[in-house]
Amino acid sequence: MFSRIIAKSVFSISLLILAWHSNAQSVSRGDIVDWLDQTVTMDAPASGMVISGHNLDLIRPFMPPGYVDEFAYKDSSITIQATKNYPLFLSYQVATDKYAGQATLGPGGELENYLVGRPFSNEQIAAASSRNAGLMVAWNNIHRWQYTGYKVDELTMTYIDQGGSDNTKNAQKYGVEGEGRIERRVTQKYHRVYLSNLAWLPSSSYRMKVPSAEEKFFKDYIEFVDPFDVAGMKFVVERAQDAHADDQVNVYSPTERRVRRYSAKERSDSFMGSEVTLDDFEGFAGRVLDYKWEYLGRKKVLDVIDSDGALLRFGGPFSRAVIDRWQLRDCHVVELKSTWDGHPYKSKIMFIDNQTFDIVNALVFNHEDQLWKIFDAMYKSPKVGETRAENSVVSWRGQSNINLLSNRATLVHAVSETVHPVMKPSKIKRLFSVSALTSGQ
Repeated sequence: MFSRIIAKSVFSISLLILAWHSNAQSVSRGDIVDWLDQTVTMDAPASGMVISGHNLDLIRPFMPPGYVDEFAYKDSSITIQATKNYPLFLSYQVATDKYAGQATLGPGGELENYLVGRPFSNEQIAAASSRNAGLMVAWNNIHRWQYTGYKVDELTMTYIDQGGSDNTKNAQKYGVEGEGRIERRVTQKYHRVYLSNLAWLPSSSYRMKVPSAEEKFFKDYIEFVDPFDVAGMKFVVERAQDAHADDQVNVYSPTERRVRRYSAKERSDSFMGSEVTLDDFEGFAGRVLDYKWEYLGRKKVLDVIDSDGALLRFGGPFSRAVIDRWQLRDCHVVELKSTWDGHPYKSKIMFIDNQTFDIVNALVFNHEDQLWKIFDAMYKSPKVGETRAENSVVSWRGQSNINLLSNRATLVHAVSETVHPVMKPSKIKRLFSVSALTSGQ
């Protein structure tokens, strides 16, 4: 008798998981558009309320179809936090006010006559065509307040499939607490530095005092440290000020003992076998002019913008549902399509916070208009009234990247603290030069 009860329970749980997976897979672009167009009449959940699998309907108007179903399990935990105000950092606000109305869009969508601060106001976005409004939001995201950039000394990419859990020993350090099976974990160091359009440097024409600052917007440094088969691989990514110029991506491979150049087309390939491409970092890390943009309106959605605790936590049947506190955020909604016909994505819909212009989440559609992937970014907020620039940024902490069609995921999350360091020119030259890729080899 007892064995029959256990078997029946297991069968019921299996049916629930299969139903959950089937619902997630069946979401189309039309379903998302219908959700965007819905008039929400119900109130948002109150601050302090905890949403779990049994009362998930309370947040369906505020979370995209397909993604909300990730939390349809008994012990899910979405704690509602009061929506906070994030005023612009003083020097960035001063620069925005000083140059308000100066930035324009060129005929190809280029950002012209821009120097520093937020390029476009909400009034300009509201008055623009859907194409131009989409481009304005994109450029506001690119030039959001980031101080010098950010640095994470231990950043992991955890590859998860739908097998059974073997994660107990990893929960404490990596925050993976659900039933998904960890296939692989890759650890890296990451550092981005911005070289120009820097609001706190009016005395140096808003640029770092390095030779490349006039031509370069930012540089990324990525170094893989574990496991052994990728340890020592390094990337330096350079983004030009010229919106038409290709990124320069140089990669050092320890197995080949040489530096090679990444091609532009490789940016749309899976990065290190994960569910993201180089252009998917932080929701969008590509070049604006590589895409066609359309503005779809505004939508209030839930977001982890002030993560609770030093480490992100993930639970659920596949270890990819965020266990954290969430705020209801007013977002711009834009859709982008690659100008390259061979791109694997048909389109991507992104939700961009109206105050911070960070990307809340992104929905990727395949060429059959099925919802294929969901990218959800998590952040940590600065303290209220913070006056030090290095502590004033809404800091990226991680991103869950879910492939609904293969039922796999890659969790990219900061294990160590995200810092926004004061950067000296000498350190920028030393760390971010292509010649440094082979140092010590």
